[in-house]
Amino acid sequence: MRKEKKFIVLLMVTVLSIALLGGCGKSASDANKGDGANSSGNQVQTSGKDSSEVTKIEFFQTKREATETMDQIIAAFEKEYPNIKVEQNIVPDADTVLMARAASDDMPDLFNHYPTDANFLQFAKDGKVKDLTDKPYTANVIPEYLESVKVDGKNYIMPFSIEFFGIYYNVDKFEAGGYEVPKTWAELVALADKIEQDGDIPFILSNKDSWTISQALVFNIETKDRGSHAEFYQQLLDGKASFETDSIFRPALEKTYWMVEHGQPDSISVSYDQAINDFATGKGVMFPQGIYSLPSLEAANPDLNVAMFPMPNDSGNVKETVRIDMAIAAGKNSNNNEEAVDTFLSYLTSKEGAQMFSDLDHSLSAIKTVEATIPKAQAVVDSINANRVLDGAAPPAGFEQAKRSELQTLVMDGDVDKCLKRLDIVWKEAVSGQ
Repeated sequence: MRKEKKFIVLLMVTVLSIALLGGCGKSASDANKGDGANSSGNQVQTSGKDSSEVTKIEFFQTKREATETMDQIIAAFEKEYPNIKVEQNIVPDADTVLMARAASDDMPDLFNHYPTDANFLQFAKDGKVKDLTDKPYTANVIPEYLESVKVDGKNYIMPFSIEFFGIYYNVDKFEAGGYEVPKTWAELVALADKIEQDGDIPFILSNKDSWTISQALVFNIETKDRGSHAEFYQQLLDGKASFETDSIFRPALEKTYWMVEHGQPDSISVSYDQAINDFATGKGVMFPQGIYSLPSLEAANPDLNVAMFPMPNDSGNVKETVRIDMAIAAGKNSNNNEEAVDTFLSYLTSKEGAQMFSDLDHSLSAIKTVEATIPKAQAVVDSINANRVLDGAAPPAGFEQAKRSELQTLVMDGDVDKCLKRLDIVWKEAVSGQ
């Protein structure tokens, strides 16, 4: 009798344990149960799969500095949805690999890309990515950002984070040298002279990687006066403007080369990763870059006392140009996992997922419910709040890569006139090649 009771009690405990374990986490189907919404507050269509079945999703990472942040987002998601496994795929030269996969109709389930990038725009036109226009989670995106990435009136990519640029500075070195944050270009020039007089290097640059010249220097400098490129690009297309005669681009290149002259002597051989390490370990005083670099700087030196100020212009009245940085698209493929893909995208746009990304990445968010707190870049955030301009203009296919090559030549020879002439040539070549 005692054995019988023990068996009954054991059986009841086992059944209760199984019941409790079954409730510790959501399946994709569970997203619709109860109040009919997932963590984003929007319904996700489900097929009623067995909650014990694990569905895999490939997330192809093209933004290497976001890898660790996405690892943490994925871990939190999988804890909430244990029946979905998100595998982040990080490869060298991700853009080239993604192009090859598109050519062989082997698109990843999800990947991040830049909405104005010519390759992505081609993916959309060639039917390589899914139409997200009517997905309920797109309602969580700030409408201006969602509208800015439409291709032929449809959304093929979901804006997620917003990038901005400025100049990082070593706070301890500023305090030790008695330096003040410059408000105008003339003040920046005077500051660089003082730093050199004190025996230090004003700027750490990463000119081996040509994308950093285009973004962290030229775009960072030029857009403080231009704002969006939309009007300039249209004038170039209409034959009413040129790089050589433009009143903004020439001084931007002159200022870019001035920075090169006041950077470390071998900047053309310094990669982005090396520049991150050099600045983080105190080998220079300032580092012009985007907000996306902050997590890497903190990882390279957790004790680094760093902040960011706005890139100044001549007048001191800047336009703070922002762009969509991380955006996520769903590739068309034969994998039977659309429900899981939608569940993950819904999580990313939820307050929980998007806030976590913003906090870890130190970026502004394209998601409505997120409150970005970036103390180390507060001066730039304040300037953005007062002077924000969204640049969603896309140059013709092939121009950006050609432009980067010409800018790298400028870094080596300092010939602004030649660079401007070459930019007009490669622009026309890109337009004629479309």
